[in-house]
Amino acid sequence: MLKAVAGGGGRGMRVVRSAHDLEPAWARCTSEATSAFGRGDVYAERLVPAARHIEVQIVGDGTGAAVHLGERDCSIQRRNQKLLEIAPAPGLSDELRHRITGAAVALARSVRYANLGTVEFLVAARTHDEPGAAAPMELGADAEVWFIETNARIQVEHTVTEEVTGLDLVEIQLRLAAGATLADLGLAGPGDGSGAPVTGWAIQARINAETIDPSGLTRPSAGTITAFEPAAGPGVRVDTAAHQGMVVNPAFDSLLAKLIVARRSGSFDGAANKLYRALCETRIEGVDTNLDLLRSIVGHPQVGAATTGFLEANLGDLLDAVAHPRLHAGG
Repeated sequence: MLKAVAGGGGRGMRVVRSAHDLEPAWARCTSEATSAFGRGDVYAERLVPAARHIEVQIVGDGTGAAVHLGERDCSIQRRNQKLLEIAPAPGLSDELRHRITGAAVALARSVRYANLGTVEFLVAARTHDEPGAAAPMELGADAEVWFIETNARIQVEHTVTEEVTGLDLVEIQLRLAAGATLADLGLAGPGDGSGAPVTGWAIQARINAETIDPSGLTRPSAGTITAFEPAAGPGVRVDTAAHQGMVVNPAFDSLLAKLIVARRSGSFDGAANKLYRALCETRIEGVDTNLDLLRSIVGHPQVGAATTGFLEANLGDLLDAVAHPRLHAGG
């Protein structure tokens, strides 16, 4: 995998499967990175085609003290851009969870990290190598873990961590910038590196303004939003600046809204079912969106154990479900 040093949001990345592909991929990657980020530096890392994307929310105050606020599963992606984010990550054994979060905290402490941040990993079972297959429902302590990167900022998917911890991460980041310590924030945490208990489940879906053709190709959708009626109710949160009458410009990021659901108890399937209903209750007209595709994804039986290759491997079935919607049978 070629990746832009200054990249983000899935941009400036190219897969290289043979030596023949290296030169054109390098040219495209550096060109895109220069255009998007003003810097064309590129590095290479091992391609792991059948892994889950697990990331850990960290907090450090610059003194060498750092804690984590749990992990998120961001495996369901299209062209390396996240579509669905889950907290906590389903199907991790306690040993594996502690191994991943412990590595993130150790990294933060070693550099005296001062900010919110996200340490990202790829995680896969040792016998798991099919790009689009479901990961084992339970990943044990012997799973392979690869470090990807650390994002030294708040991320789009911080919302699900807020919902399962009850913390306001934006407030924490501002207070850290003003000089607060972890003790001031009540995040000193126990010896295992955890800064706050995690309760229940939260899932976020990214609603984008885009047109999806029958082959699965997407392009930005532009126009004026003529109706904008997001879902509402207990345990439903919508972060958005969109509204009826808003003009959507295809020159900017296609994200229209973040739809987040939270359940304080019960199963992951119950949370997925709640998200499905919230997606069905959301009405946006005037521009095309990925709402139908999101409903199809959330209704898929692999949604809690998908790898990063899930969407590409199952796109035909997902689009068929969009064309022929079925009653969702989540728990």
